[in-house]
Amino acid sequence: MTKAKFAVGVAACVALTAAVTGCNNSSETAAPSASPPSATSAAGSATPARPTLTAAELQPPTQDESTAQSSGRPKVVFDPCTWVPDDVIDKAGFSAASRKRGQDQVAEQSFLTCDFKSTQRRLQIDSGNVTWDEDLQKYTQATQFTINGRQALWTNDQTFRNQCEIHLRTRVGFVRVAAILTDAVSVNDTSPCDGLQNTATLIEPTIGPDA
Repeated sequence: MTKAKFAVGVAACVALTAAVTGCNNSSETAAPSASPPSATSAAGSATPARPTLTAAELQPPTQDESTAQSSGRPKVVFDPCTWVPDDVIDKAGFSAASRKRGQDQVAEQSFLTCDFKSTQRRLQIDSGNVTWDEDLQKYTQATQFTINGRQALWTNDQTFRNQCEIHLRTRVGFVRVAAILTDAVSVNDTSPCDGLQNTATLIEPTIGPDA
């Protein structure tokens, strides 16, 4: 599975246009919000809270590692493996029972990761403290829109044809919602973008207003 690092590009739907047509199962594709979440600036000012799941193997790593602290970036607040409920994953068409902690990255740039499966796709949710502006600078061809009033973007990165992703802005960075076709599914028959906006729309409320 592709490691959720900011430096690693992941592909999006080939057919994406400024109107985000052909890939969306949700009707909301409005212009970016005029009042985006503000960024938390002080390192360590935000700490993980209100976990919805408490299984030991799902808990996030500490973000008190010295390299992470010295970077000056705030801690990642939203943890997808403990904050996204089972019913949300099931509604999105993935198996909540497949929930597995991914390859978390705690360093100068930190990401908390969770993985899920379905018969056709794998779902990877990454929550990081790379800023929204940095993300926009990386994906200059991205299609910007909103999901439930939150700023979002399709990356339009076509590095890997079997993958597609949407980013959702948070106070400390962004959440990456990525779908990856399984080896049993041909990209010529199925788009990895199918249903992804619906998935992101279901996940967005779990982030909360303070994350």
